[in-house]
Amino acid sequence: MPLIVQSARAWYLTQLAAIAQLFKQRDAAIAYYDKILVQQPRHSLTLSRVAFLHHEAGDRARAIADFERVVAINPKDANSWFNLGFLRQEAGDHVAAIVAFERTTSLNETHDRAWYGNALSLIALDQHSDAILPLKKNVTLQPMSPYGHMALARVYFKLGELERCEKRMLRLKAFDPKSAVVLEDETGIRVGIDRWWTH
Repeated sequence: MPLIVQSARAWYLTQLAAIAQLFKQRDAAIAYYDKILVQQPRHSLTLSRVAFLHHEAGDRARAIADFERVVAINPKDANSWFNLGFLRQEAGDHVAAIVAFERTTSLNETHDRAWYGNALSLIALDQHSDAILPLKKNVTLQPMSPYGHMALARVYFKLGELERCEKRMLRLKAFDPKSAVVLEDETGIRVGIDRWWTH
């Protein structure tokens, strides 16, 4: 089939898949994308779309396989490496998740969620000290997001670095007091003016 015809057919099938998704017909959308992949098996954007649909359907193993194909075709696709890392982390394969997250950040150093994901997998593997650097990268890139600050405070607490834990909690309390209270309850450490009335 001539390339121009393949492209036109792929565009048409993509539109049909989008309409199917609009009407929550996931299986139909996957079937349309699969027709594109029969003609163009290395079409990474279509593979990515199918991967998301498989994940949405609860077929994580198939979604992982799809994203593995995407990064094999386009090894410089940082977002697909991140998605692969996220899925592997979700599956509990933290070693493989770390590899994918590290590949993401080597391609895009500003990918804050990959730094955070990397840290979460390190924490899951009880490598708390190693999680500090990626968490610091995350909070530098996302200074107003509580998640990195909370994880960093928890790591410091786990390592017995209570002064650093308290400083992180104090910083968090300045913009997200509710999250700081959660950490105060977890750690028993009180920060700010309240600390003088809790002993």
